[in-house]
Amino acid sequence: MQKETGDRVMRLRRIFLALFLMEIGIYLIVSSLNLNNPALLASFTKSQQAITSQDQFAMFLSIFLHNLLVATIEFIPILGLLFFVISSVETSIVISLEGSAYHVSGLAIFASLSLYPHTWLELPAYAIASASGVYLLYLIIKRGDVLRGNIRKILYMYLFVVLELGIAGAFESTEIVMLGSYPSPDNVLYPLALWIPGIPALWMLIILFRRINRNEYVKKTEEEGKEGPGEGDAEATYMQF
Repeated sequence: MQKETGDRVMRLRRIFLALFLMEIGIYLIVSSLNLNNPALLASFTKSQQAITSQDQFAMFLSIFLHNLLVATIEFIPILGLLFFVISSVETSIVISLEGSAYHVSGLAIFASLSLYPHTWLELPAYAIASASGVYLLYLIIKRGDVLRGNIRKILYMYLFVVLELGIAGAFESTEIVMLGSYPSPDNVLYPLALWIPGIPALWMLIILFRRINRNEYVKKTEEEGKEGPGEGDAEATYMQF
């Protein structure tokens, strides 16, 4: 992977951060709306039950493959970004509808989902996929050395998303089984205990993300000007996200 500094090449991590914040904003705003459509909610519930009624491994596969399909589409330049926004809005609408069904704000439903590890694995994965689509479009436009030097990063990011969604699917399927198998309050407490393996998993993914994007964490040395362009700035990294 070419060692380009952030001054010359767009940084994928910055695109990711912008899209992730936008994604969270969509969920917060749309889920807080007072929407009521029993027919649409019933349709979603029926589809959801078709997945949650399976054994855990089959449930994991269904969740993982569905989420991977969504993320794969989001890797497509332009179309992926549009799909990312529409998908976020649609999911937020369903959350709002669930809130109306329980006579609470959809924002409370979203807050409850945010207590579990799979949420903080899935949502960033979608933002990374969409950011990679934007980054790929940028590379295609720039062409030349920029494209050749950074195109492998797209492949690495796709494999990263596959891994992240696989971990997310494992957590989500386990949470669903726990929620349906244990009496209250254990059906809530046990899924929360999944943060014990969830925190190391998130930390590992952050390290891997930084490793893949290590050319974006380049720190200019004091002697950069003396050593010439591109020298002395390729290895030192600093802890910023």
